[in-house]
Amino acid sequence: MTMYTDIVDLREFYESGLGQAARRMIRRRIRTIWPDLRGQIVLGVGYTTPYLQPFRDEAERVFSIMPATQGVTFWPPGGPGLVALGDEADLPLADMSVDRVLLVHGLEGTEQLLALIYI
Repeated sequence: MTMYTDIVDLREFYESGLGQAARRMIRRRIRTIWPDLRGQIVLGVGYTTPYLQPFRDEAERVFSIMPATQGVTFWPPGGPGLVALGDEADLPLADMSVDRVLLVHGLEGTEQLLALIYI
């Protein structure tokens, strides 16, 4: 099994056939857990952009913070940027300002595991 540790590896994986199949299956599962996000603020932590697009038209706000150890990529294509590079253990957000957090590829490279889990 290959570990995808930085933004280049992750982007290449999700552009591959296997990555596209994984994205479709995981998106369906997320949707069963989160059937209705109207009016909610959704934060992605890690490399979450392959999974966030379907929520943009429904949720009040959708954005992502990618860990500095992983790198950052622009998202969404052709629109205003909704991704920031940040310290996963010290997110620049007010308490209780996010309704849902999606964590994808955020645990592999962190040295601050407990701080990340308790965001």
